[in-house]
Amino acid sequence: MKRKMIVLAAALLLLVLIALPISEARAAVMNAGGYSFLSPSGKSVSFGGSTSSGGDEDEIRVTVILYEKRSGSWYEIARVSKTDYDTDYVEKSTTVSVAGGHYYKVTSSHYTRTGTVTSTSSGSTSEYWIPA
Repeated sequence: MKRKMIVLAAALLLLVLIALPISEARAAVMNAGGYSFLSPSGKSVSFGGSTSSGGDEDEIRVTVILYEKRSGSWYEIARVSKTDYDTDYVEKSTTVSVAGGHYYKVTSSHYTRTGTVTSTSSGSTSEYWIPA
């Protein structure tokens, strides 16, 4: 009877040791999310974004790219990015001058890593016309 109890306890301990790191990593990644914005003002555009998570991540990053539409195609004209460590939030923004007479939009990518588990997501704002 004693031997059965020891085997059962060892099996239960092994199960907990295997499942605990997986559930902790999945919880952190499942709560990751992001936000981006584009705010035109005259011939300037403020843009940026943030990435957040439900718990501290080993690494967390946001990358935001400003595009200008010319002749039906989108061209990158500015980019900001920031990476932080051992935190649950990162943000980055800037303001740039633009030529106007075009549509502008922002895309964002969001990345989190806890141990070997990573998560990525992306987003995009609406297109905004800025007069020449």
